[in-house]
Amino acid sequence: MSETELRRALGFWTTWAMCLGLVTCSTTLMVTGFGFGDLGAGFTWTHIIALAYIILVCLAFSELATMYPKASSLELYTTKALGSLGGITVGLWYGFKDIFGFPAEATLVGLILEYFFPAMPWWAWAILVLTIFMILNMLGIVVAGVAQLILLVIMVGSYIVMGLVGFLIGSPNYAYLGETLMSPPGSLIYGSPAGLPSILVLTLMGVWLFVGMEVAAPLAEEVKRPERTIPLAMLTSMIALFAFREFMGLSWVASVPRDILLSEFPPPHIAAAEYLLGLLGALWFAIISFMATGTTINAVLAGATRVLYGMSREGYLPKVFGWLHPKYKTPWGSLLILYILMVIIILLAAAALGVEAPFSLALCCAFVFMAFYALMFIDVLLLRIRRPEEVRPFTMGGPRKFPVLSLIGLIATFVILYYSVVPPLGDVKILYAGGAYCVACFLAALAIYYLKIKKGS
Repeated sequence: MSETELRRALGFWTTWAMCLGLVTCSTTLMVTGFGFGDLGAGFTWTHIIALAYIILVCLAFSELATMYPKASSLELYTTKALGSLGGITVGLWYGFKDIFGFPAEATLVGLILEYFFPAMPWWAWAILVLTIFMILNMLGIVVAGVAQLILLVIMVGSYIVMGLVGFLIGSPNYAYLGETLMSPPGSLIYGSPAGLPSILVLTLMGVWLFVGMEVAAPLAEEVKRPERTIPLAMLTSMIALFAFREFMGLSWVASVPRDILLSEFPPPHIAAAEYLLGLLGALWFAIISFMATGTTINAVLAGATRVLYGMSREGYLPKVFGWLHPKYKTPWGSLLILYILMVIIILLAAAALGVEAPFSLALCCAFVFMAFYALMFIDVLLLRIRRPEEVRPFTMGGPRKFPVLSLIGLIATFVILYYSVVPPLGDVKILYAGGAYCVACFLAALAIYYLKIKKGS
């Protein structure tokens, strides 16, 4: 192994855990509470639509990651499909997206922890969690994967136990459960009418409950037998997560009043736990939020820094992003730079953002995720046409030169974004904020592309 190569150390279970790591963030607990609180059991339909969409995303990433098992992942796929400018753009979208997504986590879990432990301000709690998991990643991906698996076992166990508490200890209203499942009410969050419009307008929230499983793609160079491990880990982890989260959400619908689940603060998962189990329950899920944010940071640092490492190795970013520690073979350069940027954003969030920040920032980040998901579907389509001779250990389905599932996924992306961010039903602020981020990254990519071409000439 050379000094600039990552080592293959990830098996199925550590990859499975890493796929879930970003998905089980603290804001997903909040969004789960808001979703089931808003539509009751009707949010199940939104949840199912989001799962079906994310399965298409998993299939697209599985085909691309097993074709090109490289740390540059998204940037590499799009470069081969659309050229260098497209590749740089999507690499920046993915590599830096979580410097904005993490303030949503910090605002949420920091405020919760400060509520219970006021000796330390929320921004200090957020920086402490970030620092701990940065060190784990710097010590080596196996250490990070083991830590991820332990935390996930505890968190998933808590989802199951909370679901059992709601159904067995609470006073479940099964009539309300059935009524809202068959006839979803109008959304109080978006002001949409009852039925299908409310189901569709919440789909970006539903997608947020799954985004992040693609972390397996930039880790492909470190995965054992990637052609088998990557698709299996992504698909099974998302289906399992759907089952766990659905069980807990339905128990809240049956046992917790709607107004409690829709309260801004305490967040709905804390409010539900406190309603069912008192202060002990609130403290329990406050700790779970702390752990959920930890797993998010763990997966963000492991995945996003590998993309930046790969882009540096391709010559699109300065060499410091590609610096590997000689012993641990982890990208310390990218880790430290991303860490510094996250700390800056956290401190800015402490000064400028309030209790509404977690929800809005989470949906802005979901918008960015869907932007590069759209590009992944396009990559699959174009590569089937332009590079039919490439070896594909895994294919997402459809005729060899026309993967129809990729086209369905691309259409679904635009439908979800239309209902979620376009008036009169959607939240146009998400479109403006997410769009501004994507445009800014494109302009940066354009500058990098120009400088690289000029330097090459």
